[in-house]
Amino acid sequence: MHKKTNVRKRLGKASVLILLIAVISTMGCGKAKEATVVPEAETIGNTEQAAEVTPEVTETVSEQESSEPESSEAEPETKVEQESSEEESSEEITVDMSKVKAFDAPKTMYASKKINIRKGPSTSFESVGMLNAGDPVEVIGQDAAGWYEFKYKNEVAFASNDYLSEEAPVAADATQPDAAAVLPTPAAQPIVADAAPAVSPVVVTAPAGVLIIGDSRCVQMRDVSGGGGCSWICEKAKGYTWFESNALPRADESIGKGTKVVIALGVNDVGNVNNYASLINYKAAEWAARGAKTYFVSVNPVWENPYVTEEQVQNFNATLQPQLIGVKWIDTHTYLMNNGYSMVDGMHFDDATNLKVFQLIVGSLR
Repeated sequence: MHKKTNVRKRLGKASVLILLIAVISTMGCGKAKEATVVPEAETIGNTEQAAEVTPEVTETVSEQESSEPESSEAEPETKVEQESSEEESSEEITVDMSKVKAFDAPKTMYASKKINIRKGPSTSFESVGMLNAGDPVEVIGQDAAGWYEFKYKNEVAFASNDYLSEEAPVAADATQPDAAAVLPTPAAQPIVADAAPAVSPVVVTAPAGVLIIGDSRCVQMRDVSGGGGCSWICEKAKGYTWFESNALPRADESIGKGTKVVIALGVNDVGNVNNYASLINYKAAEWAARGAKTYFVSVNPVWENPYVTEEQVQNFNATLQPQLIGVKWIDTHTYLMNNGYSMVDGMHFDDATNLKVFQLIVGSLR
């Protein structure tokens, strides 16, 4: 009896062992080698433990295989992002040369202060050098926004029109104190005999407290009128940047109750029309709180010149006027178109026309 029982047990164990070997043989060659590491005592003594070993090995292998494609797919996405960023950076330094008008001949201009030389016609372009005050440069063109084009180290470069002038700067700082230039009086600015107007002298006197801020056209009106009883902050070839950083701080020192502030700018940088509107509205509200009034003189007609077209002037006036708030518009442009005018070049008028414009401005202030 005992012998039969032992024989059956041995046959049972042998059957289990044969069955386990058959199961293991059905697995992959690589997996079968790992499964045979299981101790014989555990395999014979408990068939359930042996069955649990192989799934663990299978899961580990499948996880490794599935993780490899994910890492290989991540690289193309990174390359696409890098390529697109390179394209964007190249667009940032591109200059639209179709908006740059070439001059018929180069002309010499001078830096009025230390300024940046840039790769393109705005401050968003990289600086490639500097011009010191008084440095000459041969400009060959001008961008629609006013920036001058020239060659710098055999490359196309640009500088702001607000800091380049056709006249070499005079070293006047040593002879004239800055305070004398803030609000000059008519007596301090006599008309030089050589520059005397070609028209009969006409007495033109503005009401008290008139301050006129402008560019070269205002310089001409100031000279032909002998000052006209006004205070003047005006310089040649100036625009928005000069207006914001130079003229306004000087003007703020004297504006108070009863002051009439007349602004006549824009011909040198018609592309800054929206900036003019925002800044003038802001300052007009501030000055109104002090008891002052603000006026803006339209940009006058132009003829053929390398800087600005009549169409651009008309667009500037038409865009700026409806944006101004609390500012009286003095339409000298329409007045001249209806009554006629004479020019000495494509942008500046003769003395008789300048005097008529000044009289119209003064008459609008009363």
